[in-house]
Amino acid sequence: MYLTYSDYLDFGGELPSIDFTRQEFAARKKIDSFTFNRLQGIDPVPESLKMCTLELIKRKLCGDLDGEDYTSQGSGKLSGQKEDRKNRAYEIIREYLQDLTVNGIPIFYAGNI
Repeated sequence: MYLTYSDYLDFGGELPSIDFTRQEFAARKKIDSFTFNRLQGIDPVPESLKMCTLELIKRKLCGDLDGEDYTSQGSGKLSGQKEDRKNRAYEIIREYLQDLTVNGIPIFYAGNI
């Protein structure tokens, strides 16, 4: 778990525990997919990872809990697409975790060690 429910509440989270659990899992899986699973089991959890997880949850970038993910949505001048969520999630993950290393290896490093 990258963000505990207690930390989530401390940061102003409002989801009930059961909904938070689902969102934290989805955010964790999205982070893992972009970081080559290098953060699984990290202890202690870095503050940047907690904040990244919080941002993904608060911005609903891992999908809606009601299953109503949209392919396109518009309201006045605002519109969005599911692809926008994926790209924005990736941008946040890169921004928050760009300097993070595990055993001296940058988490986004994809070459040979």
